[in-house]
This record gives sequence, structure tokens and C-alpha cells, in this order.
Amino acid sequence: MTARQIKFKMTSNKLGYLLLLPLFAWLGVVIAFPVFYGVYLSFFDVPYGIIKKFVFLENYASIFSDLKFRIAFVNSLIWTAGNIALQTAIGLGAALLLNKPIKGRDVGRVGILIPFIIPAFVTALVWRWMMEPDLGVFNAVLKQLHLIQKPIVPLVEYAMVTVIIENTWRFSPFAIIFILSALQTVPRDVVDAAKVDGAGNLQIFRHVTLPIISPFLSFMGLLAFFWNFNLFDLIWLTTAGGPGSMTETLPVLIYRRSFREFSMGEGAAISVFSFIFMAIVTTILYFLPKIRLRGEKK
Repeated sequence: MTARQIKFKMTSNKLGYLLLLPLFAWLGVVIAFPVFYGVYLSFFDVPYGIIKKFVFLENYASIFSDLKFRIAFVNSLIWTAGNIALQTAIGLGAALLLNKPIKGRDVGRVGILIPFIIPAFVTALVWRWMMEPDLGVFNAVLKQLHLIQKPIVPLVEYAMVTVIIENTWRFSPFAIIFILSALQTVPRDVVDAAKVDGAGNLQIFRHVTLPIISPFLSFMGLLAFFWNFNLFDLIWLTTAGGPGSMTETLPVLIYRRSFREFSMGEGAAISVFSFIFMAIVTTILYFLPKIRLRGEKK
């Protein structure tokens, strides 16, 4: 490489960094500043949005001794795990089906996007109506099938299960499209060679398809963890965290503590805890495959 080429490369790099400055500035305003300001607020008593006095770790001590916080944290884990499991299972099954040359495949690929593009408040409104004990479709169908004698109230008796199914219905299209795109990367000649060797569909999926798409599944699982753990709107619009605290997750508790009880210092402390927890889980999920790979090599 000549001196002129090196000089041109350095100039191009500087120009590239210069062009990225507005993006970094914007990210700093919309992401970094709220994070640092939230950490700052967590060390203060902030009633009604007014910063009063420095309390150091009192907000953290208060939330860790609060039963509602512990319930919300457990609910968040159940909510996140349930959504990831259902969305991955439905996404994988539907993607495998849509990857086959079946009739109506193109229509199906377009149709699965409908739940994903419907606004959250419309989804919540429709599901609340469907689960209504007297006029809802859910109870009407069960009565017609003679499965129940008196109406049940899913949003009361099975609140967490109901909102998990609702959210899975809304976000499964993303999982289907993501996994479907991963299936397109499986080399056709490898699949054909496995068939020639006498492998069945289950063996091909287990020994050929799954190892190839597993990195995609891991990445999708990480994204699903972020989205589901932080999800607020659908839960609030459907159940508002109720009945009682049955569906109150950490995002719902943060909103309630900050903007209903006006204790923004404690709300900020819960937000910081959520951020640290997600960072720890992300680190574990990132390094776990590498550690497992090293163990297999040894």
C-alpha cells in the first residue's frame, strides 16, 4: 500500500466518522441522557417530579423490601419466559410450514403480518371484548361446544395466561418472518444429500436445519427477551396490571409508582434495577454459546 493510498484511507475514515456524528449525537440525546438521568433520580427523593433531597440508596432499600416489587419481578420473569417459549414454538412451526411449497403459501406469508401491524390499543380492545364473560366470543364458543355451563372470566381467573396468549398472537408474526428468513439460508444441496442418505424429515430438521438456524434462534430469543421484558402498553391497556397484582410486571410498576403514586425516585430505582438485570442476562446469553463451544472443543 502506497503513501497516497494510506492517506486516502485515513481521510475516508475521518469523513465516515464525521458523517456518523449526528447519529451519535441523536442517540446520546434519546438514549444515553435518559439512562444517566434515571440513575441520577434514583438517588433522590422526587415527589411529584420535584427533586427534593439526596437519599443515596434509600430508594433501592425501599423497593427491595417492597412485596409489590418482588411480585412484579416474578411476574416479569413468568411473562417473559412464557412469551419467548410460545412465540418461538409458534414461529418455528409456522415458518417450517410456510417454507414448504404448499398451496396458498404466498397469501399466508402476507396474512401473518396482520396481527403485527394492528395498534396495541386496538388489540387490547378486541381481546377485552372477546374475553367478556356475557357477550364475548370466547365464552360463546365454549358454551356451543358444551365445555362450560357458566361463564368464565379469563382476564380475572387466568389473567397472566390470557395476556401472554394475546401478546404471542401479536408478536408471533415477527418470529415467523425471522425464522422463515433463517430457513432460507439452509443449503438445498445439503438437504438433498441427507435425503439421499436415507434421512427422514425429523432427522434432517434435527441434524441439518436446526444447527444451521440455531444462531438465528439465539439472536431472536435475545430480541424477544428485550421486547417482552420491557413491554408495557398491551398489559396496561388490557388489564392495567390487575386483577390485584396478577399481571403487574416491572414496567407497569414503574409507571404506577412514578405517575400514579408520584414517587419518581423509587420508579427510577426500579428502572435502574431492570436495566442492570437485562445487562446481566444479555452478557450471559452472549457468552454462554462461546463457553459451550470451548467445552466441546476440549
